[in-house]
Amino acid sequence: MYFIENYSYIENYNYLHSEIIYDHQLTTSQVSNPNPLNEFFSTGLSQESINQITPTAIEESADSLSQLPETDTDKSVDLIRKNSLQTEPTYPEQKPFKPQKLPLVLEKKKARPLPSPGITMLTPSAYGKSWGRASFGVGLQSRARFTDTADGVLGVGIGFGDGKKLVGLDVNIGVVDISSFENGNISLKLHRQLPYDLAVAVGVKNLVTFGDTDGGTSAYGVITKMFRLQDSDSEPFSRLYVSAGVGGGQFRSESNIRNNIDSLGVFGSVALKVAQPVTTIVEWSGQDLGLGISVAPFKKIPLVITPGISDITGNAGDGIRFILGIGYSISF
Repeated sequence: MYFIENYSYIENYNYLHSEIIYDHQLTTSQVSNPNPLNEFFSTGLSQESINQITPTAIEESADSLSQLPETDTDKSVDLIRKNSLQTEPTYPEQKPFKPQKLPLVLEKKKARPLPSPGITMLTPSAYGKSWGRASFGVGLQSRARFTDTADGVLGVGIGFGDGKKLVGLDVNIGVVDISSFENGNISLKLHRQLPYDLAVAVGVKNLVTFGDTDGGTSAYGVITKMFRLQDSDSEPFSRLYVSAGVGGGQFRSESNIRNNIDSLGVFGSVALKVAQPVTTIVEWSGQDLGLGISVAPFKKIPLVITPGISDITGNAGDGIRFILGIGYSISF
């Protein structure tokens, strides 16, 4: 089982192929209610009006009101005297007041992309992790081929480099024997993001093995293309991901593996995002057909759950098997 390596958190892909969203975008109320200081200094305070608001004018107004009984108007005059805008310098060294237009500045913060479901099960895609991303995963199958024994694996992966700017490197370590943690492998994948929603990758599964493993070294190359079916990936049936690759080792047909024939096999997958948190997957592993659904059930938790069935056509193995992958991604 090697689908555990595929949980590199597709948030990376949507982030690179979607518009950046900001938390503090202008709302209708913000547009209709600008900063009072800006409005005052830009529109309501001309130089002519400034010149009219002087201490002399205020004093004249106060004298004309001094003969009237004390009312709330007297208090208003006192308030005007106290809070009047002084436009002329009171001493030679003081600079005269000059109104300025102050721009409205809003802090822009990038919203964190929503977790997205996976696009493959048993086969690799051309997407991968870059520096700052890591993933953990668990893989289970109801039984291994030609046995009645359930099987499971654990995996951890980390990204290096930057697949968008230059090249990214996925390093994945898997443990294929959960009971003893003595058997496992190390796999590598180099990946690159290209224009027009394309990505390419080359990799080696089981490049290094330790203990007793049942899978040989498998080199491969793969390309992935994303098709935008809707403007926003939050709309139903918004994205279609198509991956195609060629590789040796585990990607060869079962008969060639059994007869030790050194050859290349073709693999691929098609994944449709039917909703923001759900994709459906059809996949050819190089040996047989598989079907699955990948779900990211929580908006703020980067958890991806992918149940599926493999060996549907009977071209390989001894019958249909249930498989399950659970992946969790972190940022650092």
